[in-house]
Amino acid sequence: MFNKQLTKSQQDTRFAILCILPVFLGLTFVVFAPIMRAIFVSFQKYKITDVNPPAWNNFENYRRLFDTGLFWTYLGNTLLYIVAVVSIQVVIALAIALLLNTNIKGRKFFRGLFMIPWTIPSVVTALLWSWLLQPQYGVLNYLFYTLGLQSELNRLWVQDPQLSMVSIVITSVWRQTPYMMIMLLAGLQSVSKELIEAAEIDGAGKVKVFQHVVIPSIRPVLDTAIVVAIVNNSQMFTIIYNMTAGGPMNRTTTISIAAYKHAFISFDFGTGSALGVIWLVILSTSVYFYRRYSDKKLSAYL
Repeated sequence: MFNKQLTKSQQDTRFAILCILPVFLGLTFVVFAPIMRAIFVSFQKYKITDVNPPAWNNFENYRRLFDTGLFWTYLGNTLLYIVAVVSIQVVIALAIALLLNTNIKGRKFFRGLFMIPWTIPSVVTALLWSWLLQPQYGVLNYLFYTLGLQSELNRLWVQDPQLSMVSIVITSVWRQTPYMMIMLLAGLQSVSKELIEAAEIDGAGKVKVFQHVVIPSIRPVLDTAIVVAIVNNSQMFTIIYNMTAGGPMNRTTTISIAAYKHAFISFDFGTGSALGVIWLVILSTSVYFYRRYSDKKLSAYL
């Protein structure tokens, strides 16, 4: 199979390259090639409805997005959605993980119970919560009104410009929290009991132990969970589109929704690609600097 003149180390290297070559080819055709294609199209006037062939128009697609102010609207909605969902998700997931890490009765049952939302497809989740928040026969409206939490029975949630973002945030948190909870629970179970006992012997209370022992110990897992949540929510499409389609009044039009509308509803592939490229740069830069900040914080703890 191999040339006999090659050393054992060279043979191992060649075999390793052959093993990982299909992965690189897959990434090239599935990830890198579409990205390069999108970057190229973002500099073109590329509309299906236009009888003229795609033509190079330099930065016209980018200039139009910034001049009309549409990009800032999309960016604001996207950042608001990501910050709200990830922040709430971290707090709830960590609280549940801490609870399930104790010796409470039925903790195995509750672990399985809390994982149910994550097993439900995003489309079904969007339809389920649209029904729960429906103004005429929605269950939540009836419960909130009966408990005195709201003054009107038929409150508009998804259709109200002030509450539409709240609706998709609640839905996304419900759907995604179990995954982060499992990651944080795995991190908590790896925390050294000896470190906790040593801190308690030194007189540290539960808050100090959590702050100076538990958090530093699970910091790599926590950072990974946050980065995964940010990336997943930055490209969230299914829940938002099926609940609000970006409305009302563009209040829930994130960059992913806007890119879809420009490309596949207005058939303006140039502007849609420009949105995707801008968001790719912003997201990559943000994740890079967050990782650097996280590494510095972890070094400080250690």
